[in-house]
Amino acid sequence: MILTRIRLKDFRGYPSLELEFDPQRNYILGDNASGKTNLAEAIYYLSLARSFRTGDDVNLIRDEQESAYIEAEVYEGNLRRVIGIEIGKKGKRITLNGKPLRRLSELATLVNVIIFAPSDASIFYGSPGERRNFLDVGISKQSEDYFRLIGRYNGLLKQRNSALKRPNPDLLVIKALTEQLIEISEPIIRYRAMFVTSLNSVLPTVLGKLRGDNPKCELVYRSFVKDDGHFKENAQKAFDEALEGDLIRKSTSLGPQREDFSFKLNGKDISEFGSQGENRMAALALKLSPYLLVEDKDKKPICVLDDVLSELDAGHRENLLNLLKEWGQTFLTATHIDTHGETVIDISSHTAIRRS
Repeated sequence: MILTRIRLKDFRGYPSLELEFDPQRNYILGDNASGKTNLAEAIYYLSLARSFRTGDDVNLIRDEQESAYIEAEVYEGNLRRVIGIEIGKKGKRITLNGKPLRRLSELATLVNVIIFAPSDASIFYGSPGERRNFLDVGISKQSEDYFRLIGRYNGLLKQRNSALKRPNPDLLVIKALTEQLIEISEPIIRYRAMFVTSLNSVLPTVLGKLRGDNPKCELVYRSFVKDDGHFKENAQKAFDEALEGDLIRKSTSLGPQREDFSFKLNGKDISEFGSQGENRMAALALKLSPYLLVEDKDKKPICVLDDVLSELDAGHRENLLNLLKEWGQTFLTATHIDTHGETVIDISSHTAIRRS
């Protein structure tokens, strides 16, 4: 995929902005707080209509304005798409070639953007929710079905938790909701297991190119029950055993919303035994690996790397830049970088000038 043009209006600190991009490398340069990350955020927002920095879209609207707007031209081979997203204080409206998009889940397959941000460096020793979010976002970009399953599961989970919180919980209602949760959990877990298996097929390659060696590494996915051909029976037993505790805590204690995965480097959990540098390189490899899972050249993701170079030594910076030269379109933010004919976008006080 290639992002050829973007137009912003009242997005974050940008009153108005229009830029054209290079189909390969785009270096977004400027001082801290000049607006580099805001531009990276707008590009990522095209993928799932979701920010990687905030869960509240109101924060994306420039001060004292009622709405923000993003318009982008994206090519998939010769197929041209114009994506429009209006972000209001009461919701958002998305259009494709001027017509309303029927489902938000469609956007994930229309525009695929992968990102590495500074906060991602702590993914392996951060909260399990961050790691589950990585799985959910990555799989949703491959499958609208998974996107819908997660939405249905979260709705049922909310109902079950509400039922548990009632003064006199209705066990029949809880039982019925539990059965529905188990039904939806099975395909969710299989999607996650397949995605982790796919990542494990490319992770050593990506990490090896970033580090300049041949590491032995893998993700270890921890499902809340074993999927050994008897998933429903195993899950039902687990929920039955947890019911008393759930009633006391008034919350559902197990399910896909409690799952996790770990990263093993040379057989050891990197969050416990890895150095800060090893964790950073592993996190970068993890976030970039989905690029290699897309076989169709025209559908390859757009890569956005926000302030990644500042924490890397010279050798690892060179390795990363060499890797990106082999890939498709990339956006990389930095305060400074030595360029050799690449497209540079100079950012200053939320204004931008492109130079090649």
